Amino acid sequence: MNGAQVISILWKTSVLLMALPLWIAAARGSEVDAVLVGPAEPVAAGSRASVWLHYLNGSGREMSRSFPRTLVGRLVAGEPAATVSLELRDPGDAGNVTIPPGGFVRREYVLAIPESLRGSATLFCPALDANRAEPGAQAKPSAAGKSGLARWLQEAEPEVAESGPMRFFKQHFFGYEPFYFIAGPDSPNAKFQISLRYQLLNHEGSLARKVPPLEGLNVAYTQTSLWDWNAPSAPFFDSSYKPELLYLWQRVDRGRWANWFRLDLQAGFQHESNGKADADSRSLNIAYLRPTLILGRKDSLQATLAPRVWIYVGDLSDNPELKDYRGYADLRATVGWARGLQLGASGRLGDDADHGSLQFDLTYPMMHLLSGSFSLYLQAQYFTGYGESLLLYNQRSDAFRVGFALYR
Repeated sequence: MNGAQVISILWKTSVLLMALPLWIAAARGSEVDAVLVGPAEPVAAGSRASVWLHYLNGSGREMSRSFPRTLVGRLVAGEPAATVSLELRDPGDAGNVTIPPGGFVRREYVLAIPESLRGSATLFCPALDANRAEPGAQAKPSAAGKSGLARWLQEAEPEVAESGPMRFFKQHFFGYEPFYFIAGPDSPNAKFQISLRYQLLNHEGSLARKVPPLEGLNVAYTQTSLWDWNAPSAPFFDSSYKPELLYLWQRVDRGRWANWFRLDLQAGFQHESNGKADADSRSLNIAYLRPTLILGRKDSLQATLAPRVWIYVGDLSDNPELKDYRGYADLRATVGWARGLQLGASGRLGDDADHGSLQFDLTYPMMHLLSGSFSLYLQAQYFTGYGESLLLYNQRSDAFRVGFALYR
């Protein structure tokens, strides 16, 4: 097979497959083996199957390997072969990991099985060779005969299986805070939030390879808006604009502690303002620290706790009472299933005990409705307390709204 990684998939005549685990031979001289393990039960063609990529460290020292967000492979079942994409179930699992001596680390990938395949199929994932390249490996030389200027003009982007905007977005953009649109009967009726995180460094770049922790550098943007449909001309009531610079350290344990326990750490600097002028102007800057603890396996009931503490940075003279209502800490808690029903609660306590707020969010995935036509979550939200809008941070309100979320 010319050193390519292979996993055999046995197809039944009813267009079902049984994916069998197969040891993947490591590159010659390597001390870490890559193993792909497929589903134990038959999977229908045209559906999605889980494939687990394991890195097994048979050496006596710590080794480092990388889990890419996307693995490009070829499913061969006669002619022609089908190009397929294996996507990480959880994009946050991507990146370098340290494997202890004699230990292993694994990640789950999802593969869409083409409906057209019949008979026995073989999955080739040659990109795993690149993941096992030892430090100091040389890049492939440029094509002979091309000048330096021609290479800069014509080959400035590395040659990869997937390129262009799709690859760029997959590698750099992620959901961040919940992304939703909900509405209720009372003014302001509608509330929506958009939020994205952008990872600054490329995984393949020299900085990320030489100093892997730098991959945690991100910028993010969140906007929360209240829309008053009941008022004449249906104006926007208030909006909060929140750009931030943050450092995200995912899986502090690097997968070594337990598969039912995960700890992430995040620190950052966030600006928040409502874009208004004069007496309606509101703005603040905070520097914060947020650990996130996840208890439970992905395929079972999970609980998430994410406390955040912060300090105010800069001048609050325009809104000197704002910190009395915002306080210096909040807590997010979620219980439910990673791919099912979830109940979340967010609480904030001001300087005085009666100046806080509490928000509940109940979400349920709608992906199976209408044969998977919509990638949405049904969402119901209840807010009570102070500061749902930045404009009226010192006024109490209660609101119930329902709608849809793209990310939770």
